[in-house]
Amino acid sequence: MNLEVSIEYAPWNNSPISVESLANRCVAAVFSELNLNHYNVEICFLFTDDEEIRILNKTYRGIDKPTNVLSFPSNAVLETAHDDTRNIFYEYFANNYGVDEDSSCCNICALGSVVFAYETIERESRSQRKIMEYHLHHLVVHSVLHLLGYDHESDQEAEQMEALEIKILNKLGVANPYI
Repeated sequence: MNLEVSIEYAPWNNSPISVESLANRCVAAVFSELNLNHYNVEICFLFTDDEEIRILNKTYRGIDKPTNVLSFPSNAVLETAHDDTRNIFYEYFANNYGVDEDSSCCNICALGSVVFAYETIERESRSQRKIMEYHLHHLVVHSVLHLLGYDHESDQEAEQMEALEIKILNKLGVANPYI
């Protein structure tokens, strides 16, 4: 697994949370739960501020305000988006990016990029009375599921995605974020 972590906003570095370690644990937990090989996976994480994410949100979603996290799946993922049968993505992933733990070269699957906004996440943590580290666990798991093609546009998709998040977070020692 190759996680590219960029920290472009100083408070992320001043936080007691090691975002790189947290991201690694969360990504590994997601892939483990879905029985997917993560050895040839690449994900880029950007930890930034409200202003940067506001610009991205306006540019790519037409919404001129900050948000907590934005996920940008790669084209390969978008072409095989989750439709209630994760086997479609798994087959694509296995056929194109290998499932052999020993395959140490070539065939890197660039899943996409994820951007996190410090101020919004901190504000949400306070207002929801959550520990920021646990809230960030949830946002990383949620965003990686988006990169894998999961969504919450319909009630059925939302229920399925939330149940998966709760299960993964429980294995990471994080309580259900939806209660």
